[in-house]
Amino acid sequence: MSDDQLFPVPGDWAARAHADQTTYQQMYRASVEDPEGFWAEQGKRIDWIKPYTEIRDVSYDAADLHIRWYYDGTLNASVNCIDRHL
Repeated sequence: MSDDQLFPVPGDWAARAHADQTTYQQMYRASVEDPEGFWAEQGKRIDWIKPYTEIRDVSYDAADLHIRWYYDGTLNASVNCIDRHL
């Protein structure tokens, strides 16, 4: 049994958000219509130690099931998640 609850976003929080509903819908549409292009743009938002050459490597083969994003690139998560915001 599931009791889904909606919690409204306070107006001052919504005003500071990086994306409103319209922006979200535009980004979602772009991700579905052109996933390679969309994720190439998103990949540019990250600081890479060694840049990736392939955005994704996907196989649904039962013998080799994998989904790898930017798999040949190298990054420092601390730099991207913490240091860049200090």
